[in-house]
Amino acid sequence: MLINFSFSNFCSFKNIKSLRMESAQIKDLSDSVIEKDGLRLLPVAVLYGANSSGKTNVIKSFGVFRHILINNVKLNSDESIKYEPFMLDNISDKKPTLFEVQLLMDGALYRYGFEYTRKAIIGEWLYERRLSYGAKEHYLFRRERQNFSISSTYFTEGKSKESSTTKNRLFLSLVAQLNGQISQKIIQDLKHYNVISGLDEYAYNHVTLKMLEKHLKGCDDAMNLFEKLDLGFTNIKVEEREVPDEIKEKLANLPFLNQEKVNSHKFLETFTTHHIYDSDGEIVGEKVFRADDKESNGTNKVISLAGPIFNTLISGKVLFVDELDAKLHPMITRAIVHLFMDRQTNPKGAQLIFTTHDTHLLNTKYLRRDQIWFTEKDKTEASDLYSLLDFKVRNDRDIENDYINGRYGAIPFIK
Repeated sequence: MLINFSFSNFCSFKNIKSLRMESAQIKDLSDSVIEKDGLRLLPVAVLYGANSSGKTNVIKSFGVFRHILINNVKLNSDESIKYEPFMLDNISDKKPTLFEVQLLMDGALYRYGFEYTRKAIIGEWLYERRLSYGAKEHYLFRRERQNFSISSTYFTEGKSKESSTTKNRLFLSLVAQLNGQISQKIIQDLKHYNVISGLDEYAYNHVTLKMLEKHLKGCDDAMNLFEKLDLGFTNIKVEEREVPDEIKEKLANLPFLNQEKVNSHKFLETFTTHHIYDSDGEIVGEKVFRADDKESNGTNKVISLAGPIFNTLISGKVLFVDELDAKLHPMITRAIVHLFMDRQTNPKGAQLIFTTHDTHLLNTKYLRRDQIWFTEKDKTEASDLYSLLDFKVRNDRDIENDYINGRYGAIPFIK
């Protein structure tokens, strides 16, 4: 579970900012709070802000952190690391980017982070605190460039591996590749934290299609959601199809493609079933449509989102979605949020973090005050990230109206 994520010198964010998932001492929607190992964590966090204020970069920062952690070990010694510093001053592109995550796993808190430039890891660290009475945080390893300090008590898996770590590789990733148990556990956990864009459902709809085709875990839950949302169809089916002959003919003219693979390739296609009615409104039959052709963009997005949503709920991990509300009716967005807020549908403590422009959610009937975050740029075009709690807002305030009227900032200034 995610407790905290911090980052600095990344895209529009110049200074260090943190997204906190530990609950505040407030009574709003207390039944939704996840209680685990003595901690109280939030199942949902939402980010609001004007266009180009930095909302997407909060989500993107975690995606880049995760990408580097998982893929960095594959780099050759002369290859560059994915580096996107703040560019609107004359010093930040010479400074390192920082990422740090705090996780709850197996009764312990792990705090892991690193600083890096395009060519090198500048610093890296891993700390642990067992959640037993009186336990204090202790380091597992610390690194400053190529100088390592490794705990002989708590991190024996890292011993004698320093020399194998090139300047552009993460030590944690290397130790995990060499079967270090703690390192593998952290990386495997973060592999299941998914980051997706709500503007491009085709980038992740294969997750849903495979789930529906194979009737994997989450399939029945997805079908129940489709029915609850009244999307119009009575059934949905996924079938494996061959590439049409006319497409094969066009691809045959592309010499860089393996034609044998093209000819044998199959893809998944979604079909929805609708009732046919007579003039009296009585059901007289059924009609099957290809979903991409006949269903709305919003319906196709709900179908595509179902896989990542229910995979996250089943695994108890974390889902980041940029522009969750894009193409969706506000009540559908609210229903998705409720899946994570309700203990019955979220028994494993999964977490949803998303950006939106849907102000209907700015209501203490749907979200706690400590779940609402804002992004705004200052006069130097550097983004800020701050919580609604910073304003000491009473529980009975009309938060939506206050936001639209500029009380909390993070809105566009129309000239």
